[in-house]
Amino acid sequence: MSAEKPESPSHTTESPGQASGKKNKRMLLIKVAVSLSLIMFLLSRAEIGKLGDALTSASPFLIFLSFLLHGVGYFSSSYRWQLLLRAQGFEVPVTYLVRSYAVAMFFNNFLPSTIGGDGYRALDTAKCGIPKLKALAIVLVERFLGMFALMIFAVLALALATELTSRIDHLWFWLLLTFGLMTAAVWLIFFRSGASVLPGKLFTLPGMPLVKKQLDKMSEAFGPFQGKTATFGWTMGLSLLLQFNVIFHYFLISEALGLEIGLVKFLVIIPLAMFVQMVPVSINGIGIRESFYVFFLSKIYGAPFEASLAFSAIAYGMILLLGVLGGIIYAFRRENMDDLHAATLSEKTQNTESSSDRRVDMSKDNSHEIMDTQKDLFDEKKSKLARYQEMFVGKPGLLNLIKYELVITLFSWVPGALGIFLRQTFYPVIMGSMGRGVALGANIAIRTPNKIHLGNNVVIDDNCVLDAKGQTNKGIKIHNGVFIGRGTILTCHNGDIELEDNVNIGFNCVISSLSSIVIKKNHLMAAFCYLVGGDHDSDRTDIPVLMQGRSSKGITIDDNVWLGAGVAVLDGVTIGRDSIIGAGAVVNKDVPEFAISAGLPAKFLWDRRKGKEHNEVLREQNAKA
Repeated sequence: MSAEKPESPSHTTESPGQASGKKNKRMLLIKVAVSLSLIMFLLSRAEIGKLGDALTSASPFLIFLSFLLHGVGYFSSSYRWQLLLRAQGFEVPVTYLVRSYAVAMFFNNFLPSTIGGDGYRALDTAKCGIPKLKALAIVLVERFLGMFALMIFAVLALALATELTSRIDHLWFWLLLTFGLMTAAVWLIFFRSGASVLPGKLFTLPGMPLVKKQLDKMSEAFGPFQGKTATFGWTMGLSLLLQFNVIFHYFLISEALGLEIGLVKFLVIIPLAMFVQMVPVSINGIGIRESFYVFFLSKIYGAPFEASLAFSAIAYGMILLLGVLGGIIYAFRRENMDDLHAATLSEKTQNTESSSDRRVDMSKDNSHEIMDTQKDLFDEKKSKLARYQEMFVGKPGLLNLIKYELVITLFSWVPGALGIFLRQTFYPVIMGSMGRGVALGANIAIRTPNKIHLGNNVVIDDNCVLDAKGQTNKGIKIHNGVFIGRGTILTCHNGDIELEDNVNIGFNCVISSLSSIVIKKNHLMAAFCYLVGGDHDSDRTDIPVLMQGRSSKGITIDDNVWLGAGVAVLDGVTIGRDSIIGAGAVVNKDVPEFAISAGLPAKFLWDRRKGKEHNEVLREQNAKA
């Protein structure tokens, strides 16, 4: 009889990865069961009619106001995060961090824990060249400071809300113990100096060298925070502001439902709720959160059961909505880092091109390079959708079209500070690049946004047009500190427009480029000016001018020039530095530097650098002429 062949070990044992996977699935099922059980229990205790009444009777204004406070929270958190990054020697724009926070909210909602977004934030900042362990350490410290601020509010409020200590045994003990441990952690991160607090001999014990190795890694990541007391002061101040904003957000929801529970009581409820939700026994705290709020609001403070449940539903509904918005940003967010480098528009690399390089050589027939907008709009060889996407979106592809339509439709029209905040947050996903501190007004027409580049601290007023259309052009580049007044139009016909640092353009101006228009630094342009960087051919008389070709030499305006109201600058003109052009002038030839010119057409009147007597003689000569 032959011996039986033994079974392969692969059929009888599980790999560590398989065992871990099964364990994770079991834990996930347990969390789902806990969340569902708690929600079903609460709903079974509630009268659905009363729950519906509580939800429909809530004040829409207060609900909307409480939702807006999330925007304050995003910016406060992002600025706090930025300060901690700076403490470690890294610089990341606040707008980038705000978008990272928004996407993290998506992960918090749709991963089976309330801290999944922290991992995303760490990885997101690691894309900026930050070591992953340091990026994670910074995120953990940022989150910890927020929880520490909540604990400070809880300790202070508990002294005032004495009914809690009488109804919940040992609450003071557990609260003070947690506060003490968190205070010790703050000391270790920011104020400790010198050697490790653990005895050196401890690390010689079996298994401890591995522990020491991990502690050394963490010490290296957290080490740069030590001694940064100013950073701690600013970030702690922001944390207190942020957490009060969170508490006030929940207080407004209670006011909208008419619960009549004082603000001081929420200083205790919300910190405890935040800590309870972090316990990993349910899916994202669902069920745990609702049970906690119902217990405190109805059992401790006497609010109706259904209204307490409605309070939790509204609060979580807002979190879900923020998660959805974060998911949209995540879906449309570009993987490149253009938004981190928008400031490079004004760097030396931009200035290496001479003005002659930017100009189109008129010795060549360049009519075919100039876009005929009217012809392209009605080109029957292309579908309507293709024409629209070419003229407005600027890039092919369904995802680009959806991204453009969503961003423009949802956020272009929103007025006031909220609109500026929303456009700062969402427009970078469609723009070529967008720097820090950009303020975009309402109803700005953005066409071919991937060819529009905005530097830092750019302000563009309501109802402007930025149109960078073209097949081979670079588009519109607006450098740092530029202001563009209401109703002004910047339009390209396969040409380029460049506004250098500190250009100030008044309202209702038109800048139209068929090849290149460059306005250099510190330019002042009054209202109703017109710069036309191109011309229509008109040699033939047998066909309309509209149907003939077009040509362009381009326009260059040098540094520190002032154009008065209603000035028209025609194609092929260069205006020298520090010149002044009088109101209503038509400039059809080059203007020397430091000149004062006026008239129709504009004539040189005098040189700003020369004395009064010389200029008086020129005035007399001009008057006789």
